[in-house]
Amino acid sequence: MNLFDFFSFFSHAHSEIAENGADKVLSSGEKNSSVQKAYVNFPTSRKRALDVPLYAISSGRSMVEMLGVLAIIGVLSVGAISGYSKAMMKYKLNKQAEAANILINYGLQYKDHLPHNKGTTTSYNLIFKKLGLIPDGIRYISNTDMRDIFNNSITIYYNNAQNGSFQNDFGGIRYTFYPSPDGLETCRNITNVAKENAQNLWLVETYKHYTDSEDLTMHGHLYGDNYCGNGNKCLRNLSLNDLDNLCNICDEEQCTLYILWQ
Repeated sequence: MNLFDFFSFFSHAHSEIAENGADKVLSSGEKNSSVQKAYVNFPTSRKRALDVPLYAISSGRSMVEMLGVLAIIGVLSVGAISGYSKAMMKYKLNKQAEAANILINYGLQYKDHLPHNKGTTTSYNLIFKKLGLIPDGIRYISNTDMRDIFNNSITIYYNNAQNGSFQNDFGGIRYTFYPSPDGLETCRNITNVAKENAQNLWLVETYKHYTDSEDLTMHGHLYGDNYCGNGNKCLRNLSLNDLDNLCNICDEEQCTLYILWQ
């Protein structure tokens, strides 16, 4: 059978084939003998294909079905993206907490062996880098700047500078949180790490420099085990309200968190 015969047969018989099947159409005698002959000589495997009703051959989807499928895909995609974002945030918070805990413990371990000058503030970032004490998840920028996984600025330092009539004499770690939707959450995360080290710390507090004044307003004031009581809040008893008082100023605003020891 040549290609012309096939198309001739298909064009004359397709509609009735779709409704009744090819064998019934050809046996009715309503079609000419050339069409019958073409069908008889057509390979058996292809006859079966022609015997399939039109509704079975036309298996495309309607617009409503396609829109339904797209809607389901959209819902699943939103759920997957949301789940991925939450998992990634949890991973980053865990990474930040692990690095902060290591840094605090190194600071406490070496605080009595680090050089400092009286009457001034001494930064130790470079010394920590040279000693290999900067943990994974924190990258060195300069002697006064390191960055954690959220790009918060970190400085390890000792303060012996004169402040009016008060002589400072303490060391610690300064975290600066830049304007970010993650500022509040990361401040809380670091404060919880400080709580785990309350037995060796002096004070945890935050400050915000308000641009409409020159005041540096301190917040929080949570004290370590050896310095709390008698009106001083204990860091080990950290509550959600304490976290709010300490970290709410970091909600999409620049603020600084101090983790201090003596």
